[in-house]
Amino acid sequence: MKSKFDHIEVHVKDIKRYCDFLRMIFEGGDYNVISESGTSMFRSPEGIHIEVKKKKSDDLSYESGFCNPCLRRSEARAFIATLGFPIKKQLETPEGTVYFFDDHEGVTWHVKERKE
Repeated sequence: MKSKFDHIEVHVKDIKRYCDFLRMIFEGGDYNVISESGTSMFRSPEGIHIEVKKKKSDDLSYESGFCNPCLRRSEARAFIATLGFPIKKQLETPEGTVYFFDDHEGVTWHVKERKE
């Protein structure tokens, strides 16, 4: 039997705020609370499921955030500016520019410039 991808998990301080952030970064989507603890399941417009759970510790390296989530899109720099996060690092690759930024939970994202 073939495996099927189900979801990615993220641990954050504020579940609702992070789900709202995911709606901004994916330009849509929705989420539902799936447990009494407030754990929520976010679904992006293209069907990516992200389970958003309450972080168990303030230690940034312990069960927190994602690990370098990546998006590919046109006008990447301008899009990051609309989110209100400063670009921390920029790399030039043969495929185009890659921009790195940290979100409000301290998760580092990178966005690759998609050539049209």
